[in-house]
Amino acid sequence: MSSLPTIVFVHGAWHQPANYQTFLDALTARGFSVHAPRLPSCSNTYTTPPTISTAQDVAAVNAIIKERVDAGEEVLLIMHSYGGLVGTDALTNDLLRPTRAAQQQPGGVTHLLYQCAYMLEPDTSVRDVSRAAGMFELWPQFVNNFDDGTTFPVDANLSFFSGEASADVMKQAEALFVRTPLSAFDTPAKGDLWKKLPVTYVHTLKDYAVPQPFQTIMVERAEKAGADLARKTYDTTHSVFITEETAMVQLAVEAANDKRNVH
Repeated sequence: MSSLPTIVFVHGAWHQPANYQTFLDALTARGFSVHAPRLPSCSNTYTTPPTISTAQDVAAVNAIIKERVDAGEEVLLIMHSYGGLVGTDALTNDLLRPTRAAQQQPGGVTHLLYQCAYMLEPDTSVRDVSRAAGMFELWPQFVNNFDDGTTFPVDANLSFFSGEASADVMKQAEALFVRTPLSAFDTPAKGDLWKKLPVTYVHTLKDYAVPQPFQTIMVERAEKAGADLARKTYDTTHSVFITEETAMVQLAVEAANDKRNVH
């Protein structure tokens, strides 16, 4: 096995890095150097209405990717859920490994790993995908839009664990959950640099947060647009980083050593 890249992990809405700690620790134990920035919009401390949203999230992730690439490190970008929108938009062409290799520069992002994440075309938002799937009218059944401009799932166990989480798992998770501004879900994507890097997409069949129809629409659109994409499918919930932790760590190793990657 070649030396492993640095991982930059981008978490999803209503979460913070601590929700993923066991997964991040497992990646570290496998030999990865892992960086998981906190997205500023995901917080229980906010103005009314919230003034921090996707743009600030993108800037935070771009800063850590740039820091690692400028240090000459190769980077595997792993994104979960809403983190797919953020991580993709945080990329610029000069941060990609193929670009830097052509310029005889070290470092760069080598591979994109989306865990049931939003892989959007430019000018498309999260809620646009729900419209395309014919499920937009179901939003109020699953997500509370609060008067202060923030959101949170109606039933977190259903959204994140398909209703299958134990009381202990939910107690641990609920202590860490945060709100996310509604504006984050209506912010259109800007970037599509998934066209220029190898992609692995994780489908989760029992997902109520990013339902399978959403995932299929996004992946098929990306493939049609020219993405070099490999699909992996798991009969599990949105919290695949918990329910399939061992498999997700192994998939990270496989993505790091994917023959499609430029070194």
